[in-house]
Amino acid sequence: MSRANDLLRVREILQRRRREILATSDGTHRELTALKEQERDPEYEENAQSELADYTLSSLMEAQRREIMLIDAALRRMDMGVFGECVDCGQEISMERLEALPFAIRCEEDATSHEQDIRGGPYATPSL
Repeated sequence: MSRANDLLRVREILQRRRREILATSDGTHRELTALKEQERDPEYEENAQSELADYTLSSLMEAQRREIMLIDAALRRMDMGVFGECVDCGQEISMERLEALPFAIRCEEDATSHEQDIRGGPYATPSL
């Protein structure tokens, strides 16, 4: 299979994921709205549970918003003809990496180096 066909397949994956997120996001938004419209019970435990649910749904919506932004940026790079090129070295990002992380902007080597730089260099404590 050619790289062009592989990229078309990745585009379809991104578009499908975007549609799924938007559908899920609508449901999450409805749940959050319903939760906020509920009458608050004066009992502390129930109010704490409601606040936890509110926080959880808000966090989920923020994560969905961020993923949509990443997908949209990847689709724009596809339209510009630069999708799959590492922003640091300019080499092609492997298809395996793009299939696993379709909005990757760095090849594996440069992504590792970038993460090390962010975390304080090669002697920093690695992330879990």
